[in-house]
Amino acid sequence: MKNHEIFFKRIIEVAILLIILRLFYLQIYKGDFYQDLAQRNYMKSVILPAPRGIIYDRNGVILAENKIKYSLYLIPPYKYEREKVNRLSSIIKMKDKDIEKIYNKISPFYPVVLLKNNLDIKEILLLEENRDDLPPFSINIEFERYYPFGALASHVIGYMGEVSKEELEDEESDYSLGEKSGKYGVEAFYEKYLRGKKGFRGILLHASNTEKITIGQKDPVPGKSLILSLDLNIQKVAEDALGEERGCVIVSRADTGEVLSMASHPAFDPNKFITGFTKEEWNNLINDINKPLNNKAISALYLPGSIFKLIVALSALENKKISPNDTFYCPGEFHLGGYFYKCWKKGGHRRINFVDGIAQSCNVVFYNVGLKVGEDQIFKYAKDFMLDSKVGIDLPGEVKGFIPSKEWKAKTFKEPWYPGDTVNLSIGQGFVLVTPLEIHSMMSMIATEGILVKPHVLKDIVTENGIEEVRPEIIKEVKVNKSIWEILKEGMKKVVEEGTGIAVKFTGVEIFGKTGTAENPHGESHAWFSSFFRVNDVPYVVTVFVEHGKSGGGRAAPIARKIIEYMIKGGKNIE
Repeated sequence: MKNHEIFFKRIIEVAILLIILRLFYLQIYKGDFYQDLAQRNYMKSVILPAPRGIIYDRNGVILAENKIKYSLYLIPPYKYEREKVNRLSSIIKMKDKDIEKIYNKISPFYPVVLLKNNLDIKEILLLEENRDDLPPFSINIEFERYYPFGALASHVIGYMGEVSKEELEDEESDYSLGEKSGKYGVEAFYEKYLRGKKGFRGILLHASNTEKITIGQKDPVPGKSLILSLDLNIQKVAEDALGEERGCVIVSRADTGEVLSMASHPAFDPNKFITGFTKEEWNNLINDINKPLNNKAISALYLPGSIFKLIVALSALENKKISPNDTFYCPGEFHLGGYFYKCWKKGGHRRINFVDGIAQSCNVVFYNVGLKVGEDQIFKYAKDFMLDSKVGIDLPGEVKGFIPSKEWKAKTFKEPWYPGDTVNLSIGQGFVLVTPLEIHSMMSMIATEGILVKPHVLKDIVTENGIEEVRPEIIKEVKVNKSIWEILKEGMKKVVEEGTGIAVKFTGVEIFGKTGTAENPHGESHAWFSSFFRVNDVPYVVTVFVEHGKSGGGRAAPIARKIIEYMIKGGKNIE
């Protein structure tokens, strides 16, 4: 054999070997990959969303539900045929060029494509009647969240929005692009219960790539429904009483921790997060200086003012620094080291005992008491009553208060703690900051004589096997002598019957309360009123906070009265 023939023979042998190796690589080594890739040419799926769990109030009133909607999807083969597209555009009232743009973006591996949401009945009928003359499509029944009472209790119920990048990347969550999840309130906190498990509808094209398809389906699993502790009737009364005031109201049972009402104003309509905002509406919402998206009850910090005097009183009584019969002289101001600290009452309260000092919220009494007990004990009791701690309510966004200490001041300002700091702390001024929920929890502990049951808005979970109740959970217990509770309650009762909270007084009903007026460097003083009382031997707590309200007794207490009056006289099914 000649040399050139041998040479060409070797070239052919090498070429055949390379072909064999390539086939081995494609069919054996990468076989699974290319088989999956080939299947994806003809296998598509439509996600079937799970019906979200319904949210009820404690009396069975629906607070969040699902509205059925019909959505139109394009399915493979994605073959653009102008005549069919023209007919489709005339039915769904969508421009040809907009549909064409969608087709231009579709690749062979594209999932089914959403073309239009919220089809009406006429569109559905026309689509089905003309199916053979239209591009391949699927009409899916889907669900859209709806809040029948709009802004009512919106900070508790919350809202939904499109899943975030982080949620999509979380494999355990199994979210898909375009899905919605809870973003705020109960919708967010209990997302794992409410969401359910989505299903799928598989679409298989025959090998001939014709329009004939076979469909398989896995049904979705509905989410669990939730029964909240909220009473919609009390919620309405609370929001009506608050009116246009900027502030919040909290109503709860002290013995179980159930929150019956939590109102924050201004509020928002959660339906807008479903139907969508205009650019102007969104900018107005997020730039509003009144912060309507902020739940003031749990997410905002304020000076407590005179309502903090209850902590000072408890620490002084427990440490035997004062007795209920100790008297003080209030000329309207208090002198300390060349500084003057005023009482809220011009001219002063004159000679006054300790219990009446609570009732009249006399600053001079508490300047003296605070200096007697000392800042360390005030700090200790404030911590004992969780005024610098999250109480763990089942809502996102809770922040914790702040109680200043000598160590903190030395570290922050490189200054010692002065007697004047104790004087300011004694009336809830200076550096101390709290949330309305912390003050409400403190009042709950007074109502139960030292026991704090964790506040919560979820009452029951509806499962396949029935109702799963949320059990009360004691999260804090402070031991205080029984006689001291009686002294404190005597003063708090006098607050309502003859003191600064007299606007709440009811004949024949014992109400224990405390007002607070907190100086505010950014405007008028803030107003507080917090109280507890019993209906059918059940202890209820009502706390009202009004931004720039000027006076706790003048602005916050009258709001509380409307709520308490409803609960005592007209309230039903609140136990």
